[in-house]
Amino acid sequence: MKKRRGQALVETALVFPFFLLIVIGGIIDFGFAFYNHLTLQQIVNNTAKYAAYNSASTIKTSEYANSQKPKWWDGNFSVYPAEPEEMKTGGKIYRVTLSYDSPAYTPFYKAMYKATNGTQYIKLYAQAAYKAPEYTKALNSGEVK
Repeated sequence: MKKRRGQALVETALVFPFFLLIVIGGIIDFGFAFYNHLTLQQIVNNTAKYAAYNSASTIKTSEYANSQKPKWWDGNFSVYPAEPEEMKTGGKIYRVTLSYDSPAYTPFYKAMYKATNGTQYIKLYAQAAYKAPEYTKALNSGEVK
C-alpha cells in the first residue's frame, strides 16, 4: 500500500482557485447588480415625482428619466411611463416603470447567463407611483395667486 500523505492538500490546491473564482466573481457581479438596482430605484422615484409635480406628459417623463441615467450604463435602459390614472377619491397618480440590463462582469457568470437566459445581462426592474399634489391643481387652474 502506497502512502497518500499530502493528497488532500494537492487536490485542495487544484480545486480552490476555481472555487474562489466562482465565489469572488459572484460577489462582484451581484454586488454591481445590487448597486445598479438601487440606482434604478432612485431614478424611477425621481422620475415619478417629477411627473406628478409637473403634470408631465409621457414624452417629458421619458426625457427626464433618460437624463437621470448614469453615463457609464451601457446596457439597455427602457422607460415605461403610464398615462396618469384618475383616483376615485380625486387626484391623479403618475406611475413609472424602468428597466435596465445590468451586465455581468466576470467571464464565468457571463457564460452562465448566456447559457441559461440567452443574454449576458441581469434584467432589473423598478416601479414607482406618486400622487399629484393638490396645490398643483390650484396653481394650474389660476386659483392661487
